[in-house]
Amino acid sequence: MKKNIIALAIASAVAAPVAFADAPTLYGQGYLSIDNLTDKGASVNSHSSRIGVKGSEDLGNGLKAVYKMEFGVNMTETNTSLSGRNAYVGLAGGFGTVLMGRNDTPFKMIQGKDLFNDATKSGYGDNKPMAGGLGIGGGEVRAEKVVAYVSPSFGGIKIIAAGVSGTNNTGNGDYGVAVKDASITNAYSIAATYGSNKKGLYLAGAYNNWDSKMSGVTNGVDDIKETRFVAQYKANSGLLANVMFQDFDTSIVATEGTNIQANIGYKMGKIMPKFKYSMVDYKSSTMNDGDAFAVGIDYSLGKKTTAKLDFVNYDKNIGANGKSSNLVSVGLLHKF
Repeated sequence: MKKNIIALAIASAVAAPVAFADAPTLYGQGYLSIDNLTDKGASVNSHSSRIGVKGSEDLGNGLKAVYKMEFGVNMTETNTSLSGRNAYVGLAGGFGTVLMGRNDTPFKMIQGKDLFNDATKSGYGDNKPMAGGLGIGGGEVRAEKVVAYVSPSFGGIKIIAAGVSGTNNTGNGDYGVAVKDASITNAYSIAATYGSNKKGLYLAGAYNNWDSKMSGVTNGVDDIKETRFVAQYKANSGLLANVMFQDFDTSIVATEGTNIQANIGYKMGKIMPKFKYSMVDYKSSTMNDGDAFAVGIDYSLGKKTTAKLDFVNYDKNIGANGKSSNLVSVGLLHKF
């Protein structure tokens, strides 16, 4: 009897890893803060709080299926629904990874570390608003109806490419393309990276092209062309510094121009002081150039929990209603 119990225990121990090998991973984050914005008063807000599942299945012969479904969660309001974030299925192997679904464009994917990502009310310190309204979402686009490819590394170099199709469901994120004109290359995004944005030297470049038929974003004027270059260095000492240059050729006055953003931070034990600066140069002579900056401190309360104190300033040329604005945010971020 004892031998049978021992044998059963051994069999269970061996079988368990097999049974759970392809189990999905549950993950997410809650990010809440008290924000005080010029002319808006103080309030408690949820910033890109999210929940998701991801995983893979071994298909044999070096091939596996990969999947991810991620949803935004508003943790401060009742009458809200889950919002769509990255969600896809795909195949991965020695050839790289191919996926389909809703996902960040390669242009967005190559950004360096944004030390104020998701930060403060309405993402006030994030790359997108700090681009001053240039381009399509300041280049920070999570596109629908995507087919994408990520290559394996070739001596540290990776190639990423994606095509975006749409149908005439303007308002639902499909960019207003007529059904008869739908194509997986209504928009395309290509990028190349060198190194890792998690350590050492990282270099990247990307290009977007949005067909003029995507009238939901182009107004039917012309193709929109966007270019981005990133350089970053992350040292073992705790220093992180990067710079990002963006050029937006849109033929639309309020969204055409260039933008430079830079981040620098230095982690010292549990404390990380950080700074970000953005300079916006509008192409039109009828618009005045502007800038914005953010300064803050992150304090690690644990491996997955961080307290944040941030201050963000927009000058009048990229602020709302032609007025400068400030925001002070005290927040708590927990990841799981």
